[in-house]
Amino acid sequence: MQRNTQYVKQNDLSNQISEEGRDPTVCESCIGSLTACLIQTNETHATSTGIQINSINIDVEDDIDLLECTSIDRDVRPRAQQFRMNLKNNSNTASKEQINGLYELEKSFRLYLIP
Repeated sequence: MQRNTQYVKQNDLSNQISEEGRDPTVCESCIGSLTACLIQTNETHATSTGIQINSINIDVEDDIDLLECTSIDRDVRPRAQQFRMNLKNNSNTASKEQINGLYELEKSFRLYLIP
């Protein structure tokens, strides 16, 4: 697939480091990408199985140690410590079983991406 539009993505350091914080950090962008992938996978599965979703809400939390990001603390493993995601599908027409099936998909997706 070829795109005709160029996209520009900027990242920044956190306020604690740069005192600017105008754009998301690289870690926040990565978490946003994982979240977008989860939502798109959920929507694709819902569509392919005939489930109409009115909206999707997702809350994401993470534990990232800034010392690890700067390699100051060698005792902290070199990656985000933990992600927590809570996805909620809203549908006016889907049965409880259909929605639960989407939640099972979401669980397996999280286990695959975030061991």
